[in-house]
Amino acid sequence: MTDLTYQPLSPEDAAAWRKLRIEGARDFPLGFLISEEDAKAASVAHCRDIIARGALRGVYDGGTLVGFCGYRPQTLARTRHRAEIGPFYVTQPYHGSGAASIMMQGVIAEAAANGVSRLELYVDTANARAIAFYERLRFVRVAMITDGVRIDGQSRDDYLYHLDIAS
Repeated sequence: MTDLTYQPLSPEDAAAWRKLRIEGARDFPLGFLISEEDAKAASVAHCRDIIARGALRGVYDGGTLVGFCGYRPQTLARTRHRAEIGPFYVTQPYHGSGAASIMMQGVIAEAAANGVSRLELYVDTANARAIAFYERLRFVRVAMITDGVRIDGQSRDDYLYHLDIAS
């Protein structure tokens, strides 16, 4: 766990990303909009197509993908200053290794280099570990979205956070 790096995912990462996505949806269902079953149903070819859209970033230990996050900059002229992050996941053996911080710092640096001045994300109100991580990085809670997600028919609330990264 000494060679942690940040970079965009490539279609060659499809099988590794699929595996992490299934693991994350299974072990941390509050962090994903998809279920474990939905993640398992996505073929490697389908995952390759998703990755090819360019909205996924990862943290690697050497050449091994150990975490990923969605990164979606807005494209309209009036909202181009904003980008959304999520889902954000690091495999359990890398919790506490700095991998999550490296990935988030990579997203922040990439966003800033491309003129994005505000990052936004949603997090389940019961996801205490994620909330603590985002708040340590100075993300600010700005709203609560009630009934934003339903898991197994149960209503879940999300917090909306943002981070201003303008220099």
